[in-house]
Amino acid sequence: MPPKRPSGRATSPGRRSGGRLRWLLYAVAGIAVTAGAGYLVAALVFFPAPLLPSERQVPRVMGLSETQARRELEGAGLVAEPASREPHPLAGAGIVTWQDPPPGVAAPRGSQVVLTVSTGTPRVPVPNVFGLDAELAQRLVLAAGLRVDAVDSLDDKRVPRGIAVGSEPAAGDSLPLGRGVILHLAR
Repeated sequence: MPPKRPSGRATSPGRRSGGRLRWLLYAVAGIAVTAGAGYLVAALVFFPAPLLPSERQVPRVMGLSETQARRELEGAGLVAEPASREPHPLAGAGIVTWQDPPPGVAAPRGSQVVLTVSTGTPRVPVPNVFGLDAELAQRLVLAAGLRVDAVDSLDDKRVPRGIAVGSEPAAGDSLPLGRGVILHLAR
């Protein structure tokens, strides 16, 4: 019988624990790198701040008048640029309703902040209700964004009793959204 040769696979007990230690160090380093990257992302996303001295944080100007918004932005080293004027159901005329870039974003000095300024409450035309029954006339007024404040009756031989003969203000007049209309029905 020939002598047994060593297979080369046998390792000393000290060598086995060194492999485990190496894997443990890799795992700890991986966790540390992942935690550091997560912290960096969270810091940049949740707590943005200007990174360079030439950057400014965009102030919140929504809800201010256009004049106040301009002063606020100029004080921060930015330029106000009114882009559009649109009606807004809640903001009065001359109030800033939107800004781009939004508040809290870092922007270089001299950057433009585009503003949307309200022209006031939207206006809608009074619908023509002549010849409609009372319920349908009321629905049409409500669908136009107006409300029915009162219903009264008038003598009018052109239509049967209970049919709408007009409104006050008259059909085609323009009213602010949500205003009231008086319906006139035939007696």
